Amino acid sequence: MRQGWVVAVVIGSFPAASGTAWAAGPGSGPAWCGTSRDAARDAVWAHREQAERRGTVRSRSLRGLAAQQVGQVAVLVDEGDLALLRNLLDLQGAGLRFTPAGEGYSVSRLDLPLFPDEGTRVSLGDDTTRSQALPFAFPFFGRSYAEVHLNSDGNLTFGQGDNASTARTLGRLLGGPPRVAPLLTDLDPSAGGAVFVHAGADRFTVTWTAVPQFEQADRNTFQVTLYPDGRVDFAYGSELTGPIDEGVVGLGPGAERGGFTPVDFSSAAGAAGDAALAESFRSQDGLDTVAAARRFYQSFGDDYEQLVVFTSRRLTDRGVFAFQQTVKNGSSGIGEQLFDRSAEYGSAGRLESFVMMDAVGKYDESLEQPFLGADSTLGVLAHEVGHRWLAQASFRDGAGNSRELLGRDEVHWSFFMDSDGSHDEGNDIEDLGGGRFRTIAAGVRYGPLDQYLMGLRAAEEVPPFFVVRSPSETASTDRGRDPEPNVTFSGTRRDVTIAEVIAAEGPRSPAFGEAPRTVRQAFIYVAVGGPAPEVDLERVERIRAAWAAFYARSTDGRGAAEPTLN
Repeated sequence: MRQGWVVAVVIGSFPAASGTAWAAGPGSGPAWCGTSRDAARDAVWAHREQAERRGTVRSRSLRGLAAQQVGQVAVLVDEGDLALLRNLLDLQGAGLRFTPAGEGYSVSRLDLPLFPDEGTRVSLGDDTTRSQALPFAFPFFGRSYAEVHLNSDGNLTFGQGDNASTARTLGRLLGGPPRVAPLLTDLDPSAGGAVFVHAGADRFTVTWTAVPQFEQADRNTFQVTLYPDGRVDFAYGSELTGPIDEGVVGLGPGAERGGFTPVDFSSAAGAAGDAALAESFRSQDGLDTVAAARRFYQSFGDDYEQLVVFTSRRLTDRGVFAFQQTVKNGSSGIGEQLFDRSAEYGSAGRLESFVMMDAVGKYDESLEQPFLGADSTLGVLAHEVGHRWLAQASFRDGAGNSRELLGRDEVHWSFFMDSDGSHDEGNDIEDLGGGRFRTIAAGVRYGPLDQYLMGLRAAEEVPPFFVVRSPSETASTDRGRDPEPNVTFSGTRRDVTIAEVIAAEGPRSPAFGEAPRTVRQAFIYVAVGGPAPEVDLERVERIRAAWAAFYARSTDGRGAAEPTLN
């Protein structure tokens, strides 16, 4: 499509909603970014599940919603294929039996009451795991296990535990270790209820009794039972939350082996597969980012490293304001593995990143005025754009590598790292002497280390920086706390050099001088339930028009953003 034209799309599958204001859910706190290491993996599997459940979408007329010239913004209007639809948990009082079949399992819904003998109570906190010897060898997808890991988030894994605080998604079930998940969701046994284990010669049962979701007041009761012949039973009490934030039920061999068979467990009757059998649940509609990218490429060329998406109403999970999905990484030495999922998003290899900014009405019209902690409207965009390269780097510390630079979910800089006020967290920290420190700025630029990882600065141009070890005398010593100016604390300073980062991660490739200075971006607007409101398009255009100068300033003039459509 020629430059200056946009593709319009209406999301008919999303119910209309009034208002665009964002409110953090309970417990979401100031940590608003939903970016995670495996976001693109999760998005691909969510898209595949939704596409299989949806079937072929009937083509519909878009008269009156055709492409229109709206500055440099592409507006997508849905034909029923851009939604991750709300799916409430509907297993209250139900039972599921998974029976070995060939190289995989079959599953049926049965009347399976909870075993009344719960066994021995085990201590599990929030996002914790503990190993447990099995009373028999348990065969599972071609292997036999003598030990299982009990994870507080409603699941069992084999070979390794899982105590991550990242999203509880279909991609996590499929891509992690071999797993049995009666309800993989964000549960917190330390806040209420209890977890019990019964280990007998004929069965091994784990029961979650009245356990709430994280920082919620609900109660969830369910069991999983393993049998010596490889059978697995899930049994659910009547005390079970329907609108869970996000979760998955099912089992699988892990490592994305063999894909999966989507199952509707409300009516499972002999469904079978050689790999995972699973169903995901969510309390609200979301955006199918893979489908949105593919729709974009139906009308625009494959000319962009990043797609930046705004919507007409909130389509992110509870407590999430915005997020980024790294679609492709061809840069070594930045703390990220090399991979390429761009074909899944409809790109032939150019696309590297999908930035979901969500409802444009959430953003302050004073584009550089902080409104979300230390972040402004353009600061949020800089944060998510920066996630394409940041922040995952470690440094060599003695004989091993240290992850002390990293904070929340190990994709943000630590609160106690002197990041020079990076857009991707950390702080600009002043050393007051005598083991005392003060944060003086946050979210103001891409620091020298950021610029090196982005390919915009040579290694010899990165001065030493520091991280504060063993912090104390502050409200929270959590490395993942939100950046904040004017916080004082005590601790031990550990200076870090770029040579130590390179020793841990290897040299950046492509190196400075070879890596591109310019990132090409397409700004996209997704209208929900009708044509794009003019006021929203004007807001997106204002942000887009101001972005290039802000990005250049944030990189000290070393980098350039080109947010224009071909």
